[in-house]
Amino acid sequence: MTPFKRAFLVLLPIIGCVIWYLLKVLQFQTSPEQYADGMVILQLSRGWLEGRPFLFDTVYGHHAQQHNYYFIPLVGILTKPMGVYGLFTAYLGLVGFFFWKYDRSIAGFNAFERTTTWLTAFFFVFGPMGYFIYLDYFGWHPEHYLIPLLALLSLSLAEKKRGLIILWLLLALSVKESSVVLLCCLLLFCSVVDMVLSNPARHRSAYILNRRNLIITGVSLVVFLSGLWLLSYLNGSKASRLGLALSRVELGSTLLWYLVSSCLIGLLTFGLGMLPFIPWLRLSPHKKIIVWTLAGGYAILFVMFATEALFYFPVIYPGVSYPARLGGLWAFMLSAFIFFSYRLTQSGTMPSQTAIPWILTGGLLQFLLAPFLVAHYFTFEARPSVLSANVSYMVKTRLGLDPYPEGIARQLYMLARRMPYGSEVIVPFHYTRFFENIYPAYWEEDGRRPAHILGQPLLYMYEKDLVKNGHYHDFPGKDYTMVPNEHLLILVESNWYQSNLK
Repeated sequence: MTPFKRAFLVLLPIIGCVIWYLLKVLQFQTSPEQYADGMVILQLSRGWLEGRPFLFDTVYGHHAQQHNYYFIPLVGILTKPMGVYGLFTAYLGLVGFFFWKYDRSIAGFNAFERTTTWLTAFFFVFGPMGYFIYLDYFGWHPEHYLIPLLALLSLSLAEKKRGLIILWLLLALSVKESSVVLLCCLLLFCSVVDMVLSNPARHRSAYILNRRNLIITGVSLVVFLSGLWLLSYLNGSKASRLGLALSRVELGSTLLWYLVSSCLIGLLTFGLGMLPFIPWLRLSPHKKIIVWTLAGGYAILFVMFATEALFYFPVIYPGVSYPARLGGLWAFMLSAFIFFSYRLTQSGTMPSQTAIPWILTGGLLQFLLAPFLVAHYFTFEARPSVLSANVSYMVKTRLGLDPYPEGIARQLYMLARRMPYGSEVIVPFHYTRFFENIYPAYWEEDGRRPAHILGQPLLYMYEKDLVKNGHYHDFPGKDYTMVPNEHLLILVESNWYQSNLK
């Protein structure tokens, strides 16, 4: 491989990480989306570092009763100083670390093998599917970290580095209660591929039914059931999310359309993920065993994510196409490819010369299908006027480091910056993003006070038009002072106002 070509390939993920970061900054600061889940995840990540209860947020309360999000507090190391941008930095840091490790791991491959595997990994992470999954119009979810974590795990499995396998396995396991199912499917696929390549003369059934696969399945089942038991224990007498999801299912045309649309999305996503495998499968022993193992693991994950989506039934969209769910399926396909291609190359098998066309065809099909497969709202418009406005905003705000340069947004953002760590405020839903450095809660739809406030809020905010209509039902007493604003009624705790604003 020429130095120029190698430098070009290495630069691709670096440029991708930089663009991805700036894209998320622009989306958070300028789009009409409200980042509801992203703000929740931000609170869960750093609240414990600021003296708040572990995995507690101002929207759902004790979030540990809903999900085993035990990885996300680790990200608090970045979100405490960086705010919501720490969530993206952690993800891109893991992605960058994966590509660095991958570059070192495939250094012994020939130029063609390195190019094909590197470009495939790049298209998985930074292609159109990865783009829409990463956008996540509800802000951010811990499941996004499964993409780099599973990629690192599969690479360590391929290299047989036991210490790193344990590290990435534990980190991926802690992302969510359902992570163990994803890990089980990946480990079973890797196990089958490993046995096929090491002993291709065995009977077909021996690759599936063997002691190692039974241990993987058994241990995974125990861990999965233990995670569900923990959630049930923490919930006490409350119904579990799984129970609520299943209780909402009603036979009828809505369920039929849900199943049809979900299966179509699942099949097309699997087809896109399968394309890079084809040049390698042509020369692989027991192709059918490998394909059916991959398809079987994918099908199990698809059923799990489709069942998760029933929690919101009878809503059909986004369902399985929700970025956090589809991202899990995409992470499985990426990690399976990394292991499969690495081990096949190790065994002396090269992909066919059609590998690059297959990769580019997959990228093109992603471009055509991804907008329909992955649920999204935010779009990066290419009109010159819009591009000019976006560039102007990023320059004016120093690449988002000094956001919201004018108007009400600027006033609220600067007000929030003055508030001490751990402060709680109650604001209308569409103003929460300006208070991301503290702990905002938003008014209920009927204008009532949110339920999950730990102490006395430092600030209450109301929309004046709704105040006139009698929408709100909770106002503080005389200990609060009004901050002048044309459209909003802002009441701040008087002692703090006297010390910091007057």
